[in-house]
Parts: sequence; C-alpha cells; structure tokens
Amino acid sequence: MPKFDEDSQKFTTWLESSGVTISPKIAIVDLRDQHQGRAVVAVEDIDADEVLYSIPRSSLINVTNCSLVDDHPHLKEKLQKLGHWEGLITVLLYELKAKKENSKWLPYFNVLPINDKENYQLNQLVHWSDEELKSLEPSLVLERVGKDDSLQMFNKLYPRIIIEELGLNELEGITTEDLYNVASLIMSYSFDVQLPKENVEEEDESQDEEGDEEEDLEVDDDDVLEGNEDSEEQEEVAEPDDIYKDDIENDGAVKSMVPLADTLNADTTLHNASLNHSEGDLIMKSIKPIKKGEQVYNSYFDHPNSEILRRYGYVESQGSSHDFGEVPLSLIKSYFVNNTNLTGEFLDQIFSILNDISESMEDVDEQVEIVLDSYDCYKSREVITELVFIVQVLSVISEINKEEHLDTLNDEARQKQINRIFQKCYQLIEGKKLTNNFKSNFQKILQTRLEQYPEVAALPYEDGVAFTRRKMAEVVLKSEYQSLKNCSDITETFQNGKMGKFGFIDDGKLIRNITKKRPAEESNVSKKKKKKVQ
Repeated sequence: MPKFDEDSQKFTTWLESSGVTISPKIAIVDLRDQHQGRAVVAVEDIDADEVLYSIPRSSLINVTNCSLVDDHPHLKEKLQKLGHWEGLITVLLYELKAKKENSKWLPYFNVLPINDKENYQLNQLVHWSDEELKSLEPSLVLERVGKDDSLQMFNKLYPRIIIEELGLNELEGITTEDLYNVASLIMSYSFDVQLPKENVEEEDESQDEEGDEEEDLEVDDDDVLEGNEDSEEQEEVAEPDDIYKDDIENDGAVKSMVPLADTLNADTTLHNASLNHSEGDLIMKSIKPIKKGEQVYNSYFDHPNSEILRRYGYVESQGSSHDFGEVPLSLIKSYFVNNTNLTGEFLDQIFSILNDISESMEDVDEQVEIVLDSYDCYKSREVITELVFIVQVLSVISEINKEEHLDTLNDEARQKQINRIFQKCYQLIEGKKLTNNFKSNFQKILQTRLEQYPEVAALPYEDGVAFTRRKMAEVVLKSEYQSLKNCSDITETFQNGKMGKFGFIDDGKLIRNITKKRPAEESNVSKKKKKKVQ
C-alpha cells in the first residue's frame, strides 16, 4: 500500500479509537491528481442538516488538552494565561519537537503538511522567497506578508517564555523556521473553539444560555504574522508584565487543532458543510444536500483569493466569491496631483483635515473615516463607501480650488470650507447622488490601477492547472484585476448593481450650494460692508 494511503488509513483508525464518530456516507479520499491532497467525499447521497461526524473535545489539541499539560501539570495555568497564538504554538512545538514519535496525535500530524512534506507544501506567503513574492506585484497583499511580525513573535516566545518562564528545556534550540512552520499550520488548520460552560465565567454562561444550543464554529481568522490583538501596539518584544494579555483563561474560547475537520477542503462557492459545537462534541453538519461523489467543503470566511493564499497557502482556481481589488490612497493622491490643480502638500493637508472632521462627527451612528490606506472594489461590483466619498470630496475641492484657492486660505478658513464640502458630499451620497466629475475621476482612477497589472491578469482563469507558486500568484492577480474591472463599469456599479441606483448631477449645482456661504472671516467682512452701505 502506498504510504499516502497507509497514513490515511492509520489516521482513520486513530480517529475511531479516539472516539470520533464518522458517518458511513463520507470517506477520506486521495485527490492529489486534482492538486487537493486529502479530501472528504460523499459516498452516498446526503441530505441537508445531516451529521457527518462528531469529534469529542478529548481529540482536540489546545492548551487545555495536550501532552505538555499531561507531562507538566503545573504549567496548565500559565498556558491558559498566554495569548491564543503563543499558547497553541508552544503546545504544538512540544508535541512535534519534544514528544515526536511518542505524541498520541502522531497519526494526525502525519497527514498534515508539517510531517507529510512529500505531498504537501506550506505555501502561505511567509514561506515565499523575495523573488516569488515579486510575482504578486502590484497586489497590496504584499504589504501584509508579515515576516517581520513573525520574527517579533519568535523573539517574544523564545527563549524568554518557552525556556525562562515555562522552563521547557526540551525545546532548547528551536528555530525561526520551526516557528514559521507551526504558525502556518495553525493559520491553515486551527479553529476557535468555545470552551465548555463550566470553564466560562458565570456571566458568560447566562449569555450563552440565551443563544442556540449549537453554534457555528469559526475557522481561525487571526493573523499569526501579526501576533495577538494587542501586538499592534508592541513595537518591541513584550515585557514580562505583557506576556499574559488577551489570555485564553478569560476569553471563553480556545484556539484548537481539530482532527478530521481540517481534512475538508474549503471553497467559498461550493461550501456545503459547517462545524458546530455542543456541550460535549464538535459536530460537522451538511448545510445543503450533497450528492454521491461530491466533495464536502467547509468555508474559511469571506476572504478574497489574495487573503486565502496569504493565510492558507492555496487559491480558488476560478476566483473567490469574495474577491476584491484594492486602490491605494497613494494612487488617488498622485492622480489628483497629475490631473487637477491640487498639489501633494495641499492634499496631505486635506487628508489631515478630513481625519479631524471624521473624529469630531457626533451626529452619525458610526464614525465616517474616509482617509484609508487603500480602498476595496469587489468582484460583485460593490465599492466601499469610503472610496466613493474620498473621490467625490476631492473632485469638489479641486473644482472649488480653481476659483477660491483654498490652498492659500489661513488654517481656520480652510478647515471651515473643507468641513462644509465634507458635509455637503455626505448629504449628496446619502441621497444617492454623485457628480459628473466624480464619474470621470472614478473611472480614470480605476483605469490607472488596472494599468499597473501585468498582461496575464487580464486573461481568463485556467482549468486543471498545477498550482505552482507562480500560477497561484497569477490567479490572485486575475481575481483582483477582474474585481477592479467590474467596478470600473459606472452604469453597472452605480445604477444597476447592489449599491443601488445613483443619480449624477452637474458639479456646478453642488458647488454653488457649497460656496454661497464663505468661511467665517469672509462672511464677517461682508456683513460689515452691508452695514456701512445701509
């Protein structure tokens, strides 16, 4: 028997001996010829809401259930006070580097990329070379690879926490590559599992009782390469007092490896099963009928192909349902510098004023922050409102600046006039209207962004492609390019699409409405002149 099949069989035997109940209607199969590795397929027709398998919590790997706690019970409390990523990384490093062949989860590890390197490759972007990453240009996913943050995570864990705090001399000598591999495994395969009610504070228990008995379980959605939620504020290695921030003990959930659940492939368009939890077990259920011979698919949230590749190391060959392309603020800035009378320096002042206005708004339900690093344009022909807003505001400012020279006003007068423009544009967009100059500028900005992509991005998706890293990069570029191209169609995006029907008005009408009131000091001067005439 080939080793691949032997490992799959041993894994199935191990699952059954570990208390996992598997429906006879599904089976683990070899889909390497389709570049999908192991997968789960229906061997009989399955109805919606059928239980496909049930996994006891004792089969999971997390900080509450692991060899590390079995061998060192005194570390249980410290592990539960670690952040989610640090805790599970430490646990898995112990299983893989200290327990090795003696880990009770070995049959599980042998069907994962961490041990089955012959059939699997860790393709998350952190593993790509600089040359390979260049094939993703001009995608902004390159700004989120996170190798520096991974190194920060390593420096935080080793040796201070692993050796000095936890005293795990068995892990002396782990490397950054060890961390990258384990972190990538967690990013691709882990789930956030709600702790049993007896482990959750009473306040949380009362809230849970109001909900459903079973809830969808979240596939991990954290950024391992960005560390914990609090790590964004930690530019240096955390001090000892910071080690136990965002601790598992008080969070009500625990990041876990879930054997068999992660054997399912994921697809945003073919999603037909979801993992749920009850008090005792984790349960995979079908969410729609699945025909005999069809694959059972989970879903990794609403991610575009770029993020699927970054986080999980694969792409959806015909594009994700949630694909989008990004327009960087720097491109919008350069467009207005090159095509209007606005200078780079003045635009920076405008962005600063717009940020101040957003922070001071009190009469809206949510803060309207329109100056972002980048703006999303979706495959579905939806663009985020912030992009509409920033282009409309700058379109109006550039027109008014021709006559009023806003860039020469004093700070207070400029602030007041830009605030008025902001408010009027806000009202305009709320009323489902935009100006003709917005239409022209928006189309040209998206066209400029499209021209930054290589020719291959404009080509159709291919079928049956062996997904090398270069080919996966091409799929990502195609996904982004198609999303941007879809949104560049003004009629479909702003009149026939999900964003609703916008009307377009002459810019002069809006500008006359804005400029009929001058900044405060000019208005006061006008009043004084009128009094003298009288």
